Amino acid sequence: MHDIYPAHIRKNPDGSKDVQSVAEHNSNTARYAGDCLQSIGLAPAARVAGLVHDIGKNTEESRRYQIDAADGKNVVRGSVIHTFQGCRLLLEKHSVPEPTSYEDISRELLAYAAGAHHGLFDCFGEDRKSGFIKRIQKEDIGYKLAKTAFFEDIGGSDVFDAYFLAAHENLLPTLERIDDLALSSEIAEFWFSLLSRLLLSSVIEGDRRDTAMFMNNEVFPGWPEDMRLIWNERLRFMENKLSEFSPDKPIDAARREISEICRTAAERPAGIYRLNVPTGGGKTLSALRFALAHAKTHNKRRIIFTAPLLSILDQNAEILHKFIGREDMILEHHSNVIESDEKEESLQNRELLMQSWDSPVIITTLVQLLNTMFDGKTSSIRRFWALCDSVIVIDEVQTVPGKLLSLFNCAVDFLSRFCKTTFVLCSATQPCFEVLAKPLMQSPEEIVLFREDLWRPFVRTKLNPVDATRLDSIPDLARSVLRDSNSLLIVCNKKDEAQKMFDALRGESSFCCHLSAAMCMAHRKKVLSDLQAALVLAKNDKRFKVVCVSTQVIEAGVDISFASVIRFCAGMDSIIQAAGRCNRNGESKSLAPVYIVPCADEDLSRLKEIQMAKSATMALLTDFRSTPEKYDNDLFSDKAINVYYRYLWKSVKENYFDGPVAEYGTLFALLSANPSFANDSVLDHDAFCLRQAFATAGKAFHVFDDDTASAVVPWEEGEQLIAEAASWSYAPSDSTFAEWLQRAKPYTVTLYDYQRKALSQSGMTQIMGVNVLQPYQYDANTGVTFRYADNSFLEV
Repeated sequence: MHDIYPAHIRKNPDGSKDVQSVAEHNSNTARYAGDCLQSIGLAPAARVAGLVHDIGKNTEESRRYQIDAADGKNVVRGSVIHTFQGCRLLLEKHSVPEPTSYEDISRELLAYAAGAHHGLFDCFGEDRKSGFIKRIQKEDIGYKLAKTAFFEDIGGSDVFDAYFLAAHENLLPTLERIDDLALSSEIAEFWFSLLSRLLLSSVIEGDRRDTAMFMNNEVFPGWPEDMRLIWNERLRFMENKLSEFSPDKPIDAARREISEICRTAAERPAGIYRLNVPTGGGKTLSALRFALAHAKTHNKRRIIFTAPLLSILDQNAEILHKFIGREDMILEHHSNVIESDEKEESLQNRELLMQSWDSPVIITTLVQLLNTMFDGKTSSIRRFWALCDSVIVIDEVQTVPGKLLSLFNCAVDFLSRFCKTTFVLCSATQPCFEVLAKPLMQSPEEIVLFREDLWRPFVRTKLNPVDATRLDSIPDLARSVLRDSNSLLIVCNKKDEAQKMFDALRGESSFCCHLSAAMCMAHRKKVLSDLQAALVLAKNDKRFKVVCVSTQVIEAGVDISFASVIRFCAGMDSIIQAAGRCNRNGESKSLAPVYIVPCADEDLSRLKEIQMAKSATMALLTDFRSTPEKYDNDLFSDKAINVYYRYLWKSVKENYFDGPVAEYGTLFALLSANPSFANDSVLDHDAFCLRQAFATAGKAFHVFDDDTASAVVPWEEGEQLIAEAASWSYAPSDSTFAEWLQRAKPYTVTLYDYQRKALSQSGMTQIMGVNVLQPYQYDANTGVTFRYADNSFLEV
């Protein structure tokens, strides 16, 4: 028997050390990885990838590295390669250079999952060389020693061959179904990339979980495999609370009927569904009721709720907390506050604090969901397995960026067909994803079919397009609207527009407030609370005037009602969302006015998606003026929305939906056939099935054109949190830091890269890898402000 090789060495407070062997860590990782994919039947495959992932630590060089690190010596992270060996072991019997078989594909998938658990690599990258060949041929990594020790640990090479055969037989039906169901070879290869990501995510989760449990003495909460009793208990809890509502108005009765229809529809099989109800139709509660009932019927592992980036999640989260009624079941994940520099082979304690989605209910942003599907960071990949056997409710699904629709459609199809995932696509302005070149192959089923009598109570507003108006003249329009109305919402496309409108109107009403993503969540919540109170006063005193100037953050998930709305012209989906904040509960018996105002002098060059959507809306409005009967005289009609999307999608360039990447073609190509790098001139091209440039695509993936970062702001408790962190004379314990991060979440803002650079220039600092704003960089009314300490403004 060989000597024990350490996977991890823990230094205890009393100075003693505990050692976790490579054999123990690999065995634990295999078990946890298998648990991740147990419910979709891929546990045997995940276990094999987990079992070999760290065999490269069975070397003298790795032993010395672990001992030196535990002794506090200055070691270079990543200097000892330990991820190549497991990858190589799985590929040793690959039939290179013969044409690949399904068995070879299984080897590649498992080899990639083992070899990329500390960072993605390209199967073929810019150098046109095979990432697998590199790992097979790499010398001086102690491969023979690592393999010999591993075989001794498990009982011999024959045992491993049997393990692999079981894993291959486990994967084979999925591999065959991918080839059978895909509309094209390109889509089949894209699905193989997602299968690779799925196996890798289970290994990362298993590895990080076991590492955290050993290094931090951390215990992860467990949930039963059979969740039906828990889901049923939560469903009964919710329905008891719903029974307390009395349908006093027609709109309340309509909401209750929509909820009942959703409850009945939940008995249907797992699949892709649309919840297409008007704004104000009680979508959040109806979607939750469907999700709980569907999870109970089909024993789903979790429910995931997403809302758009730059939206106020807090209100939706509050509703979900209230109607689920068990805090221990819910995880809110809005952003990664820590700026993690994840490089291949590196694993810092800080990464162990990144949130896994191993909770029954997840509340998160659309950006985090898309990152989980496609981003290259291991903290994002780690969560991918959690999408399996879940109910995923995507609120305002129309906000999925157009440039990512091919990737989104294929990922939804993959998760639905192969991973037992049910999707609920929620929107009052549903895009027709199934008509795109890479469509949703499963046409979504409608949960609630259109009925004129059911929709009638939600007809509460009238859209009024006005002529193009310069920004400095729009306050005059607002003043004229306020003469006939005592509450007005103004929704702008840009933060600087909202700032100017707020400055122009703040002294001319009883209550005037500003809302934007430049304000932290706690700040927005406070402003919304004050705004709701002001609107109550306005209902009782017609002389009390209320104005709210906002960006798009108010358009989704905010239950609030104004007497009138001015919406800067944007996409029809945004306009209809803004209209949903007007006369929301039918307070006015007449149709309330919603003014669509094209801002004549706005610069949307940094916001190309909004510019494209605005142009499509302008084209629709022109056509509507000439032939309104074509749209049943209603800009809210499905006919109008369909034409809007056709205008929008007609204006884009070829391959726009595939995620264009200037240097490499498209993200979709990188994650499928990868013609840019794996072309016929490549020597190793035909030796492997997987050709994807996973690392290149992962690095190039951004939900929006600008990368984003988070920063903690000095607003109320945020100021104390910053002072607390600044007072640390040495690095806090992991548990102390994790608790601080949790408290800091409500006091963070998301910054685009150009904003981060500007704020860094004017004084923003970092504490423990967390961006922190200075007091002069945050305004009590409008949030992040681009100033120097002397109050002079930055050029942004």
